[in-house]
Amino acid sequence: MDDSLKTDDFGTFSKLLEERFELLKQLEPFKTETSVKNIIENILKKDSERSKSIEEKMKKIKGDQFNVQVSKKAMKKGYLKVEESLSRHKINKSG
Repeated sequence: MDDSLKTDDFGTFSKLLEERFELLKQLEPFKTETSVKNIIENILKKDSERSKSIEEKMKKIKGDQFNVQVSKKAMKKGYLKVEESLSRHKINKSG
């Protein structure tokens, strides 16, 4: 799971979460045993760290998305200015 997060492979990460959920359901009858409790506690601790990592990645993605939108607007304005400039100046195409 950690490898899929490091490589931003959220599709694989999601599938692994689903598989883990199915495995954990199989442990349900043994939930009172100490070894199972320890396993669950370790999973919860790692999931807390993964959650923080995912939140950081989401913030970065939101920032990147904002920058892309700003860049698109700037490019559009730049193209409009070029088109406007070209339309004002008749170009002599005969050479």
